[in-house]
Amino acid sequence: MSTKSCETNLDEGVLHNSEWVHRWAVGNTAFHRPIPDKFLDANEESMFDGKIKSLFLPLCGKTPDITWMYNKGHTVCGVEIAEQPIKEYFEENKIDYETEQVENVGTLYKSKDGRLKLYVADLFDLSVSLCGQFDIIWDSKSLVAINLADRELYKDLMLSLLKPGGQYYLAVLEYDPKCWPGPPHTVPDDVVKHLYSTSCKIDLVEEAERSGQNINEVKKDNDASSDKEAPKPALSSAGAAIKTSAYVFDRWYKMVLNE
Repeated sequence: MSTKSCETNLDEGVLHNSEWVHRWAVGNTAFHRPIPDKFLDANEESMFDGKIKSLFLPLCGKTPDITWMYNKGHTVCGVEIAEQPIKEYFEENKIDYETEQVENVGTLYKSKDGRLKLYVADLFDLSVSLCGQFDIIWDSKSLVAINLADRELYKDLMLSLLKPGGQYYLAVLEYDPKCWPGPPHTVPDDVVKHLYSTSCKIDLVEEAERSGQNINEVKKDNDASSDKEAPKPALSSAGAAIKTSAYVFDRWYKMVLNE
């Protein structure tokens, strides 16, 4: 995901918005999950405390997480640059909807009951004045899709959309950046802290380590052999390239906006 000024450069892991639209069009969507994230069921009580809440989902695609939240009675708002998955979401889930053109933003798809609003738009064209603020930001590997140059802008936008005392759930992955330029981009713990620690209390809620190795030892070995040039992966396969990393961590953070 990018601001409008960039150009796609796969070698550098930079994607223009048009590249994401193209990937949906040709079915290059390995990032799409067919079932809701298990984190929702496992953490429903602590996330919602039995209350109806409002949630914002950046780069939502047609994730089943939307359905999980909507069917629980929550109010859901999302944004996606490609229209195809948004239209498919409403049709595949048989939700009656209407559309509205939002000046200088894009198209808004909304359910007839008003509890579900999905914008077809550049994420960075959204604002508090347009969307309001939310109880929860549900960032399920959205940050990892953001071009590195846009991370600060992204962070500022997400925090502006969060109510005081609101909860920000962030899913990222960390792997050896020599294996793949992104996206998905590697997001180490220190990057999360750099971006959010000034504004939020950060808790690491869940960590899954895929490789079976100690990340600190692996990084030490990598640093010792940094003068050796690693073979570059085929740029068409993020999943295959990341599997070659000596370490891969999936992490969920819960961040609470300072009041």
